[in-house]
Amino acid sequence: MMALLSRLDRFLALACRWSVIVGFLALAALLSLGIAQRMLPFIKVSGYDELIELLFIWMTFIGSLALWREGALYRVDSFERVLGPRGRQVLAVVTQLAMLALAVLLAYSGWDFLRQSGETTPFLQINKAWWYAAIPVCGTLMCGYSIAGLWRALRGEVKRSHGVATLG
Repeated sequence: MMALLSRLDRFLALACRWSVIVGFLALAALLSLGIAQRMLPFIKVSGYDELIELLFIWMTFIGSLALWREGALYRVDSFERVLGPRGRQVLAVVTQLAMLALAVLLAYSGWDFLRQSGETTPFLQINKAWWYAAIPVCGTLMCGYSIAGLWRALRGEVKRSHGVATLG
């Protein structure tokens, strides 16, 4: 079971990384097209702003998930440097509990927001639920990583890396 979870984790890490890279490149291309459209009247790109919104929200939440997975999103290195091993463990547990609470809030509220959305985009006529789905999807995955991080923190699996304590 652990081997399967480990493979799934590596796949998710790779998928997050490449999703953010591809999203950023697509966002840059669409923004460039928008600029070209204003400068060159014969170029017409309709609905590109709707795609920019879609890419931006997914890129933001997937990037946050990638940082969440690595334990790099919420950390205060200066606290970790002055605390002893027991203090680092307590800090890791408190941090993971706070992260879990935020992830649960994102997943629950995001799902509620998604469920209540009935909006469609003006030009592409796509349901905005595809935009809002980033919140509960990434929030749910963040919950899983927070539970795993909390489990490791409670077991005292806090290691030193590059001068700071990290989980994993």
